[in-house]
Amino acid sequence: MGRNADLMAPPDRQILRGQPAPVELLPSQQEALAFLLPLSGDYPGIDSWFVSKVAPGLLTGTRTMLRAERDGRLVGLGIAKCEAGEKKICTVRVAPSHAGRGIGVRLFDGLLRWLDTDRPHLTVTEGRLPAFERIFDHYGFSVTSVRDGLYVPHVRELGYNEAADRVPWPAPQTGARTDAAGRRPGPDLTGQACGT
Repeated sequence: MGRNADLMAPPDRQILRGQPAPVELLPSQQEALAFLLPLSGDYPGIDSWFVSKVAPGLLTGTRTMLRAERDGRLVGLGIAKCEAGEKKICTVRVAPSHAGRGIGVRLFDGLLRWLDTDRPHLTVTEGRLPAFERIFDHYGFSVTSVRDGLYVPHVRELGYNEAADRVPWPAPQTGARTDAAGRRPGPDLTGQACGT
């Protein structure tokens, strides 16, 4: 098999090499990946992340991918993961031509239902926050961390709804409620199962 196996793949499927084994993307996954590529400026390596994490997670059931289509075209996409101790909205993108039409809210609603939580972990770059502020306010999401250079050097990434034991907290402010370790408590995400 080896290298020649790639040549034998059906023409409607693309084989990409992920870790640890080759991952075969379905046409719908190829389309989703192409739709996400404009985000690569804020999230370098989004293509390898999709191939090595998202595609295998879709097979095992630890990830979900929701699509919004209009006139047969992909105009919105949301990806979430549910793994031990973490319920996270990984990415949501709406095509600029369809922004402001409620597609993002519908994607968030679907992802929240699948995750079976109203306080999932998620991150957003500071520069993209204006596009998400109204949605985050709508759902009552809370900033729980700010990290410099998480994905891109010198770019601040805001974390939301992180469980207290997963947050690299700065020193608490005077009067802030904290736990015994000096961290502000976050939501308890343990023991919850994702929807199917």
